[in-house]
Amino acid sequence: MSATAAMRPETGLRPTFPRLVRAEWIKPRSLRSTLWTSIATILIMTAFGALFAWAMTTFPESPSRDISSAIVGYPIAQLTIAVLGALIITGEFTTGAYRSTLAAEPRRLRVVGAKGLIVLLTGLVVGTLAVAAAIGAAVPIMLGAGAGIDVPAEALEAIIGTVLYLTVSALFAYGIGLSVRNSAGAITATVGVLFVLPVIVQIAAAMTNADWLWKTYEYLPSTAGSAITGFGMGGASSLEPWAGFAVFCGYTVVALLIGAFSFARRDD
Repeated sequence: MSATAAMRPETGLRPTFPRLVRAEWIKPRSLRSTLWTSIATILIMTAFGALFAWAMTTFPESPSRDISSAIVGYPIAQLTIAVLGALIITGEFTTGAYRSTLAAEPRRLRVVGAKGLIVLLTGLVVGTLAVAAAIGAAVPIMLGAGAGIDVPAEALEAIIGTVLYLTVSALFAYGIGLSVRNSAGAITATVGVLFVLPVIVQIAAAMTNADWLWKTYEYLPSTAGSAITGFGMGGASSLEPWAGFAVFCGYTVVALLIGAFSFARRDD
């Protein structure tokens, strides 16, 4: 009998994908990092929603009373939900728990898929709660001040788009985490791509006035993806909302494919 067989006695249970997903779902629920990053994401959106609502009621000349203005805190929330997505995978490499996972399910791509599904669902739930909390904080403030609230179709699209944008941001960070395998490294890389790179390119474009740099800026992951929120980073993106989101999803798919290939090939 081989050592592997001795370590995995027959129990009559096969590691099917649904069972793997259920097992993976237990891990983030038991980690404090998951709880705190989720709470931080919700609190950030709530605080910015309340602050912006107060600003709109305090300054009558405020240009917009659109309900989607309550989600103005999404760029900061994107940071915390991206940290959540990265930690779901890098936490296992930090503790070495991934070895136990692979001992139970040696088919690595199934593990990647199960964890990715957990990140997707977690990001969707947290993103929905965060956006709902922001609106829930803003509406009473605006109504209490006697301010009218506009709910155009574009606002509903922006609200839904923000939830999707936050969700895909978590998946993007998860893909980077699969490749980097280190919490600090994955978070640094994600912040660099989503936040630092657009600033550098924007400054360079402003200093040189080069058209190709402005066009590059429009197609960066966070710049393109933010078009679906109705705000757009720096107001420079000429992409339509869903086109910009599709570009961001494309970057995310590439990050996931590279991460899955790395996870499947590397043994360290």
